[in-house]
Amino acid sequence: MGKTLSLEAKVGQLLMFGFAGPTVSPHIREFIVKHNLGGVIHFARNVENPTQLAQLNQEFQRLAKQSPSGMGLLIAVDQEGGTVARLTKGVTVLPSAMAFGATGSTEITEQACETAGRELLATGINMNLAPVVDVNNNPLNPVIGVRSFGENPADVAGFGAAAIRGYQKHVAAVAKHFPGHGDTDLDSHLALPVIKHSRARLDEVELVPFKEAIAQGVMGIMTAHVVFPAIESTPGLPSTLSYQVLTKLLREELGYDGLIMTDCMEMAAIKETYGTVEAAVMAIEAGADMVLISQTEELQTQAFEALVSAVKTGRISEERIDQSLERVLKAKERLKWEQPSLNIVGSPEHIEVVRGAIQKSITVVRDDDNLPLGNERVLVIEPAKKAANIAEDVLMNMGTLSLALRAHGLVHVDEIGAEEHDAILAKAEEYGKVIIVTSDAHRNPSQAELVRNLMERCPSLIVVGSRTPYELSAFPEVTTYVAAYGSRPLVWDEVAKVLLGKTKALGKVPVSVE
Repeated sequence: MGKTLSLEAKVGQLLMFGFAGPTVSPHIREFIVKHNLGGVIHFARNVENPTQLAQLNQEFQRLAKQSPSGMGLLIAVDQEGGTVARLTKGVTVLPSAMAFGATGSTEITEQACETAGRELLATGINMNLAPVVDVNNNPLNPVIGVRSFGENPADVAGFGAAAIRGYQKHVAAVAKHFPGHGDTDLDSHLALPVIKHSRARLDEVELVPFKEAIAQGVMGIMTAHVVFPAIESTPGLPSTLSYQVLTKLLREELGYDGLIMTDCMEMAAIKETYGTVEAAVMAIEAGADMVLISQTEELQTQAFEALVSAVKTGRISEERIDQSLERVLKAKERLKWEQPSLNIVGSPEHIEVVRGAIQKSITVVRDDDNLPLGNERVLVIEPAKKAANIAEDVLMNMGTLSLALRAHGLVHVDEIGAEEHDAILAKAEEYGKVIIVTSDAHRNPSQAELVRNLMERCPSLIVVGSRTPYELSAFPEVTTYVAAYGSRPLVWDEVAKVLLGKTKALGKVPVSVE
């Protein structure tokens, strides 16, 4: 196949593009039919419901049959679970990776990820850009957090392997972000992080889960826009553009022969340093097989043209393009192209599997006889749920704890949102029990201050953390703290049951809480 394709058609296969809206854009249509585009990526903006998504993806694959190669498309999505999920309506959304870590069960993880993979395939998606196998050992990490299984490299490796096995019963899994984004305090969507650890430390921590992912036959590995001076001596050169990281370390030393995919090349760590277009060429030179550009049509076109030009001028050999093309085609040959019935999406069976995982994840980190709730009047303080970073896209179809408590029979429950602090404190004094839902308060000083002020007025304050439990460091005197690791309706349903004493909290915190 590769031998008979034009250079332009070969280069097209090495690109994955995003697009706007819930229908095929003219730009994407032309790139598939004329330029042999290799893949597309969906965000929340492309998804209305499972039926629309399945029809959109069928249209994509029909167009791919008209492409120069006639090869099907890789259709990818970041459906990690928790706050990073692009399909949220009518589907079974997994809990966050840290919730799986809290269950302590790789069996539960594999089973839940298999249900998610089956649902993705039913909607026509054949690649999940998950799991995150970054070891989250930096409490101030602004972009990984609950997306990581935890802080212990061996545990993260085990849970990552289970997720890969589950997903790959139906779709391609992609482990990310190589060689590790867990110990950064910058978000690569916004800046270029540097991790200064020695190579020995990287071998002991960051690389452990990736080695296990390779052993599991993971179909894709996504690169991190992070600088690792211990591997790449060029100052300021991120892993995505580093021959030392992608070819010397990942390909040759670790022996990985699957797809190496870049993270989006429009993230600031790339766009504002090397530029998306030049970086697309550098990534292929470094050893990447697929370049991901998820927003701007102009940059997509320019990157395609720059790669074709790089081969024509001799900067990149056609043989190098052929190597990546072969890996892309090999990955596509491994995929399942038959879609299961849409009836399975969001089915009661799948919901029960995921509910079981969430139930085993909820963790009562500490409690000084505040639980279970009785018949007293309860105030629930729930700030508005906003995406904490660009990776989360938009947060849709999130639930509330107050609603779940009412559904489980708590009669006297009131809620208050993101009011002025003084108004919240005044209201709280009227109630027997006060619950506040927090969201990484250790990185949000005003939220942490509100909790501390509430503790002075309401000694029996119950704090429910909807993200990482690292936030306990901001209010260590809290007497009752429940870690939920998420804020979707099923999570609140299980938290409500724990608070009311209907079920026992079975989870254990998978990170150190100082």
